[in-house]
Amino acid sequence: MKKSQSSMEFFSLVGLAFLMVILFVVISVNEVKEFRDKKEFLLIKDLALKLQKEVSIAASVEDGYERSFDLEEELENIVDYFMVIGNETLTINSSRAVFSVAIPETLGKNFTKGTNKIEKENGEIYINR
Repeated sequence: MKKSQSSMEFFSLVGLAFLMVILFVVISVNEVKEFRDKKEFLLIKDLALKLQKEVSIAASVEDGYERSFDLEEELENIVDYFMVIGNETLTINSSRAVFSVAIPETLGKNFTKGTNKIEKENGEIYINR
């Protein structure tokens, strides 16, 4: 009788421990997903603010300003993104995040991955013309 009770208690405790491990793994996976999503949002936001600063600098200086800079193909080699400029707003999108910032009026094309050139001529700001 004691042997069967001991083995029953042992299997009950093992089952409870197994259930706790599964619960811990599920919670951990959810936390990792939330962390990844937040990191992606912060990378997108950082890029948007960097580009906003570039355009703001060009707007505040005199004619003849010219600057070239590179944008990564993927942020930290993990986040693919694309950029759109419209109605004095720069929007950066990824698979899980979107961030928009206001920018001064610009002419030319959008920012692109790779080399970009921003210029100010006759009071107008040109991107990649």
